Amino acid sequence: KKAAPKKEQSTKKKMSEEEEPVDALPQIRKECVSSCPTPKANYDACVKRIEKSGTGDCEAWYFDLIHCVDKCAAPKAFKTLK
Repeated sequence: KKAAPKKEQSTKKKMSEEEEPVDALPQIRKECVSSCPTPKANYDACVKRIEKSGTGDCEAWYFDLIHCVDKCAAPKAFKTLK
């Protein structure tokens, strides 16, 4: 019966060692938006046009922005991997 507390301690130790990793990609993407001024400006202009007219979408401009952001973020994200 004295061996049970030792198992509990080792279980607690394993749980703290196996903490969930933090996903750095959302923060990296936020930082990369500033490196894409033209796609960001085009997307923002589209959003303003849509707000005024009430019709249409900005899907193409959004994908252009995301493509630029991902191009910037990918190398940085892979550097964080072990």
